[in-house]
Amino acid sequence: MIHIKHILAKTIANASKAKLYHQNRDIFLKYFDSVEQYEALISAGNFKKIDEIIKQNSSLKLDEFIINFKN
Repeated sequence: MIHIKHILAKTIANASKAKLYHQNRDIFLKYFDSVEQYEALISAGNFKKIDEIIKQNSSLKLDEFIINFKN
């Protein structure tokens, strides 16, 4: 049985990722084929795919960017 704390933590983590990608759209959009593709992946919560596309198309290290974003 999944505990409510785990569900809440995952929901908050996904909301934080969506916020990160929305607020930094100008930075990340250049790595995608279209705005629609980018928005669809965010809406679907497919953050692993977003990370893969960015890693394939850039030398940007998302872990470092996210740490700097939070600070």
